[in-house]
Amino acid sequence: MDVDAILAEVRSLADRGELHTIVARYGAIDDTPESQTWHSTELLYEIGRAFGMLGNEEKVERYLLRCAELAPRRAAVFHCAIGWYFQRKKKWTKALRWYDRALSSFPTYHLCLFRRGYCLEKVHRPREAVEALGRARQIWEDAPSEQRQRGRGVQVQVLFHLSRGLRDLGDFEGAAEALDQCCALDRGSNPPTIREEHMLACRGELQLRRGDLDAALAAFAAARDLDAESSYHWERLGRAYELRGEVEAAEAAYRRATLLPRGAFAFLALGRFHLHVTRRLPEAAQALVEAMQCLLGAEPLIRLELARLHLACARPRAALAQAERALACRGEGGFPDALRLAADLAEQLGRLGDAARHLDALGRLMPDDATLAARRAALAARGVRDETTSTTDPPLPPELAILDQVASDPTAEERRVGIVDRFFAEKGFGFLHYDEGRSIFFHVTQCEEGGEGIAPGTRLSFRIGHNPKKGKTQAEALRRVE
Repeated sequence: MDVDAILAEVRSLADRGELHTIVARYGAIDDTPESQTWHSTELLYEIGRAFGMLGNEEKVERYLLRCAELAPRRAAVFHCAIGWYFQRKKKWTKALRWYDRALSSFPTYHLCLFRRGYCLEKVHRPREAVEALGRARQIWEDAPSEQRQRGRGVQVQVLFHLSRGLRDLGDFEGAAEALDQCCALDRGSNPPTIREEHMLACRGELQLRRGDLDAALAAFAAARDLDAESSYHWERLGRAYELRGEVEAAEAAYRRATLLPRGAFAFLALGRFHLHVTRRLPEAAQALVEAMQCLLGAEPLIRLELARLHLACARPRAALAQAERALACRGEGGFPDALRLAADLAEQLGRLGDAARHLDALGRLMPDDATLAARRAALAARGVRDETTSTTDPPLPPELAILDQVASDPTAEERRVGIVDRFFAEKGFGFLHYDEGRSIFFHVTQCEEGGEGIAPGTRLSFRIGHNPKKGKTQAEALRRVE
């Protein structure tokens, strides 16, 4: 068969969803680079897409990079396609690396800027997300009318996520303007790009942050009426009731949310509610343990609430262990609340070096906060050396014994020293040797000082942690050792 006939067959198989057949028949043409099939951009792209749908990361990169070699003027499109594969797999850092590569050769690539902003939002880098989405917004507005029409659906999503980002940064006026533009642009679309209940929920969250509790409650109730099986709508209704002081209605809404599909996050909300509002600590503990068991993706947030729960029981050492575990879990992006609590607890326990380190990290996230600089200076004046304290935590009350199920492993808190054996800078990960020949994986997102300058032979101290996605150990909270 000639290349055109093979391409027609592959497209026909793809239309019927027979991806395994595509891979079985044509998934090894990269082993025959002299063949004409290895020189057909369209064919390689279709086969690469099939590998992507089947989850073969190595083949996706190989086939789509070959497409970029064959069609260098369209290289950004293929680099963006690789990024989209990793985004769909929720590998945000890898996706960002490919989006950056695409934008380096095509800086006005509207779709790629949107996807980059989306991934930055997922790794908790809101300022960078807003910058990328703002650029995408302006590029679309400056484009000719024909291009704007083609990119209209993407622009609706740009405005929706831009509104969320501006809201999270406290720019409520800008968030409201972006959301209004999003609604206006999506009006009349069939089907709508953003479902109406999602628009309502987004507006409700904005009103909640602005303190307009009546408007927030009305928006969340309208969203709930459109989709009564959404645990998110019920959970946000609970938050609105809570802020209005309607404690019974809030608890009822939270509990309703826990019973619905995808209601795991509501256990975290219920735990927070009992910890901070009703002060029923056993029920807070029960809900947070439940959240930890079924919501591993929110482990940093759950650990932070567990730290606050231990603090409410006058257990600062256990609280600090949970706060530092929360920071280790949140490897990507910043976590100001956990950093602030960890700094407070470390200083209280006389661990001044750790307190200074947490304040430095917080200062990088909030460079304009004068109080942080003053506090860091006060620590420096004390010499930033640890002050030994002999106090130990009291035991957990019997009614809170369930917290032992989610205790931060004390052995994991011990710091070890290893030497970088292998490091793949382009992929952002490597392996450390420690304890006379043992090896452990690490990723640059877990390096407290960033990945710059890391190479084979670099000495790093670390804690042993756990990667819930892969079910394996990994090095966390890495620091350089001189």
